[in-house]
Amino acid sequence: MSSFTITNRKIDPTKGVAFKPDGSIYDNDRVEIGPTDLAFAEWADRGLTTPNLERMRKTRLDRIVQQLRHRDYAGVLCFDPVNIRYATDSSNMQIWIMHNPSRAAFISADGYVVLWDFHRCGHLSGYLPLINETREGGAGFVYFVAGDKKEEAAKQFADQVDELVRRFGGKNRRLAVDRIEVPGLRALDAVGIEVCNGMQLMEHARAIKGIDEINAMRCSLATCEIAVAKMRDQLQPGIPAYRAAADAPDVEGAAA
Repeated sequence: MSSFTITNRKIDPTKGVAFKPDGSIYDNDRVEIGPTDLAFAEWADRGLTTPNLERMRKTRLDRIVQQLRHRDYAGVLCFDPVNIRYATDSSNMQIWIMHNPSRAAFISADGYVVLWDFHRCGHLSGYLPLINETREGGAGFVYFVAGDKKEEAAKQFADQVDELVRRFGGKNRRLAVDRIEVPGLRALDAVGIEVCNGMQLMEHARAIKGIDEINAMRCSLATCEIAVAKMRDQLQPGIPAYRAAADAPDVEGAAA
């Protein structure tokens, strides 16, 4: 039986919107991942400042745009999941994508962002305000995804990229690409795009950290130190490794 009643409504517009210390909406029933109240309390106890996620995302996008303009590129095309996360904060299937690169992000020199997510996964990035377009599928021209039609899939993807480069770059055909499968590279060459070093661009964008990134690293390190200390307190001769994490009380992410 539901615990919600006419006096305890599940949806109540009179309550307004509450926010967590990192600026995200206070609602754990959501797609967005992030810290829990336990982590926020631990950071506050140690005098740490919680990063503002909205500001951090904007800072990172600004860094990429700065590097694009410095190098006179029409945009950058990212397949590396770490670079996609940096540019968009979208983190769908990070580990799997490392082996089967079938997600991509295009960022123009004026900050327009297009994300190609995996099939039927567009909703997973719907809460991210800096993504202007989300397209499902399209970037999967690796053999595991496209099979013997990988060249055809790569051509269709290159045509989409070509349209974006023409729309935002005009006559500038210089496009930075961090890494790409061979069919994709050949398809971009075929439409006349000049492929430049995107990994270099992204590394330089990340080289300078904003205050929120520094605060995020401090909070992350603190959580790791807390978890390790609590697991160490549970250590006894002869116990299996998983018990050290399982028996540690109130540790966010200890089992990881």
